Amino acid sequence: MRPIRRLLCLSTLCAMTACGSIPTKAFEFDAIDTAEQPRPCLVVVNDDWVGAAEKNQFVNVDGDDALRLEIPFTAAEIEVTIAPVLVESGKVTRVPKTRKEARDYSGFMDDTRRLRLLDPMRQLFILARKSGSS
Repeated sequence: MRPIRRLLCLSTLCAMTACGSIPTKAFEFDAIDTAEQPRPCLVVVNDDWVGAAEKNQFVNVDGDDALRLEIPFTAAEIEVTIAPVLVESGKVTRVPKTRKEARDYSGFMDDTRRLRLLDPMRQLFILARKSGSS
């Protein structure tokens, strides 16, 4: 095979491989309440509540600790929901399976955001109390 033809074939193969992969990005999630105190939450990506619980995608369970997640972008945007949870002695008392369950059980509102590949790595969510909660 001629060198130029070989180079062309290799270049085409490399380009096809690069275009075929799914881009990923690492994000760091944190959550606070309106009093600027760390708020324990479950980080749910693209409405995968079961996967988030299985992968222990929790933030602020043992104090003020952010969660770093490597997220694949199978679409232009991904949806991230920060669902409040209650913690006792450094353990989540109940893992919510829906946004409604998280709000009803914790007394805090959840927050949802659409992220793009070029968005900042650090993502801070501020959760408000559910109206009628003390």
